[in-house]
Amino acid sequence: MTKTFVRDLMSSPVEILNVGDSLDLAQHLMKAGRIRHLPVVDGEEHLIGLVTNRKLLAAWVSHGDPRHERPRDIARQIPVDMLMETHVLSIGPNASAAEAARLLETKKIGCLPVVDGGKLVGIVTEADFVRHARKLFEQQDAA
Repeated sequence: MTKTFVRDLMSSPVEILNVGDSLDLAQHLMKAGRIRHLPVVDGEEHLIGLVTNRKLLAAWVSHGDPRHERPRDIARQIPVDMLMETHVLSIGPNASAAEAARLLETKKIGCLPVVDGGKLVGIVTEADFVRHARKLFEQQDAA
């Protein structure tokens, strides 16, 4: 059996947000791409944060008065850097898939941004592992 690396599982290219982008854009990208995690990068593509669907939902619920304010109008005014996680665990593309799985499991997180040479190159998520497992199971079924 051959060793599986993060580069074999990760999604790339990855949807990203830039500093100053709005929560409204984050919500739009998540909905359109059916994704739950958006890395935030600086102008040189260095990972500086992560916006999750959970954080976005918390922001919608906790802000504003729905009787007098429309959530979308509020979201256009709030930059993602006010909401993003800044202590983000990442992994390299040449790390083993087993190490990435261990980190997801033990840290109870849903994704690991993939960084190479200081720059964001992809993301590996729980869904990537499920897709990989499905392919292995299909191979077993076909044998």
